[in-house]
Amino acid sequence: MGSIVVVGVWFLASIFGLAVAGWLATALLHGRRRSLTVVLAALSGLLTLAGAADLVNAHYSYLPRVDDVIGVRSWPTAPTRVVSEPAPAPHRSGSVVSLPVPGPRSGFGAHAALVYLPPEYFTLPGARFPVVYLLHGSPGAPVDWFRANRAAAIGSRLARAGRPAILVAPRLSHDWLDDSECVERPTEHIETYLVDDVIPTIDRSLRTRADRDDRVFAGMSAGGFCALNLGLRHRDLVGTIIAMSALDRPTHTGGMATLFGRRPDLAAVVAANSPVGYANDLSATPPTRVWLDCGRADRESIGDTRVMATLLGARGLDVVLRLRGGGHTYAVWRPALTDSLSWAVPSTPPPPVPLAEPVPVPPART
Repeated sequence: MGSIVVVGVWFLASIFGLAVAGWLATALLHGRRRSLTVVLAALSGLLTLAGAADLVNAHYSYLPRVDDVIGVRSWPTAPTRVVSEPAPAPHRSGSVVSLPVPGPRSGFGAHAALVYLPPEYFTLPGARFPVVYLLHGSPGAPVDWFRANRAAAIGSRLARAGRPAILVAPRLSHDWLDDSECVERPTEHIETYLVDDVIPTIDRSLRTRADRDDRVFAGMSAGGFCALNLGLRHRDLVGTIIAMSALDRPTHTGGMATLFGRRPDLAAVVAANSPVGYANDLSATPPTRVWLDCGRADRESIGDTRVMATLLGARGLDVVLRLRGGGHTYAVWRPALTDSLSWAVPSTPPPPVPLAEPVPVPPART
């Protein structure tokens, strides 16, 4: 049951078909059997509400399967201790662990990051791996990457293709509706949290390749802006940026004063966090790769995506612009994540095969 897709046409048609049948039965029984009529009306109402909710869900492709709707983790998991204790691979496709990340530098507090470890992390105990930081959108949470974007399955496919990587999805807001934009706000210093708390914790706790060339920032929607802005602001730390359906400047329903606080230098702070404004001042070094991805029907982001591709390409950055069918939904971001990570994560050569022990040759008989 858990693998049943709930965003398909047949599932939606079934829900609405049952709702219509229920309402028809309610109308036919009206005035005859009161108790049965009440029960049918209640069930029909619930089915109608469920159908409407799933219609919205299907549009964004947010909770694709029954497992996702009821909160069951459909990806392979392992206890946190496996990151430091030698152990066989908990799952042949890799495993997801929940890794606590304290926030001493940012004051953001301790939050758990969801971390995908490829099977090679367990089978090659001396190997180190590139790290992809998956930055969630708003509304959003780290689990979105594994639920709606199928990050564990994508990580497994990367490993099978000879590109094993650690995928880290940290928390970047206090709650699901909190839109932090990954900036330094009066109440939450998310930029500091990611740069000074999350990255050092991951490099200290896991067998990573702790250099900019093997570090990727990837995000979608508001997380795409996070990846673009923080990646460009910290090119000494990050060599590759993946921005999916990203805007080119910070946005917030309460305005910039709500986002950054009421301060005399507000305009300067907003400008310093607006890639479209500071892109012309970027240098070609250090070498930076940028993958910009967007749905052609995404009126919110496609213009900004095209503008940033032009601006960054003109500054000498290695830019890939990919436009695909679809809008501002996970139906775009799932394939975009697959394509971009296949481009971003380096191929890892297989470990050398140990030479066989020489077989002693007995002396020839004379």
